[in-house]
Amino acid sequence: MLKITLTGACGFIGSHLAKQLIADGFYIQGVDNFDDNLYSRSVKENRLKELVELDNFHFENLDISKDQLDSVIEGSDYVINEAAIPGQVLSWRLFEQYVSANIIGAKRVIDSCIRNNVKQIVQASTSSVYGKFAVGDETKPTNPISPYGVTKLAAENLLFALTDNSDLNFTILRYFSVYGPGQRPDMAIQKFLTAIKKGEPIYVTGDGSQKRDLTYVGDVVAATISALGLNDKKQIFNISGGVQYTLNQIIEKCFTVLQKQTSINYLERPLGDQEETFGDNSKAKKILNFNPKVSLEAGLLNQSKFLGYFDL
Repeated sequence: MLKITLTGACGFIGSHLAKQLIADGFYIQGVDNFDDNLYSRSVKENRLKELVELDNFHFENLDISKDQLDSVIEGSDYVINEAAIPGQVLSWRLFEQYVSANIIGAKRVIDSCIRNNVKQIVQASTSSVYGKFAVGDETKPTNPISPYGVTKLAAENLLFALTDNSDLNFTILRYFSVYGPGQRPDMAIQKFLTAIKKGEPIYVTGDGSQKRDLTYVGDVVAATISALGLNDKKQIFNISGGVQYTLNQIIEKCFTVLQKQTSINYLERPLGDQEETFGDNSKAKKILNFNPKVSLEAGLLNQSKFLGYFDL
């Protein structure tokens, strides 16, 4: 049985990934520090309660930026680094925490992978590395406009720098606006659906014309697992749904799914907010056999069924 160390195992994407990897026959060494900068740690603790009930899952409460990692990474065939502080808005105010988690933490994970002869590390990255207009393929110049994007791009660059004289292979996956059941409470779609269900107003930063390429969490999980064991060395992939919507269109889809409408209040746009994301995923389709299967309507319906479930 192959061993995978999965950092950020109690996060939104990480918890979905852990469940599927276990179902696929892997032994998972989960790692998380229950960071609560974006939302209550109780949400992650509740995800962990589900994970520890599964066979072939072991967990350690560790901070990748501070704690000793060799004990969990030793013997791993692969490492998937999902651990990070995500989100652009808070990264201006919590810059040091973002640097610690997203840069120092990534370096310490990479260093441990090299010391322990791990075959491959899969690094979760983001469309935010492209900047205000994240439109195009992986050759598009990177120009992040938030400290969050800067830290995630730095983690990517560390992989190239630190593995230059190493046998460690790596794969970088740039996720585009991931949504689905259990989405982080601070994210837009989760906020929209929750407000509509409660009959409360929706708050939108900007005028709602911003365009987003949304990716269902199940499709992201499938792409991440497909990257394991990839023979192509040091590759970067856009993991995107491949369909673009404005925020206003997304809200209308939420209204349709819940068969209910509420008022919309438009607020000032925050610093670092991207204008447009639309990832060319043709490389991932060709090499990873990536095939986004879940439509926005189906994905929103699935997400709406689990509102509040992960907060119990």
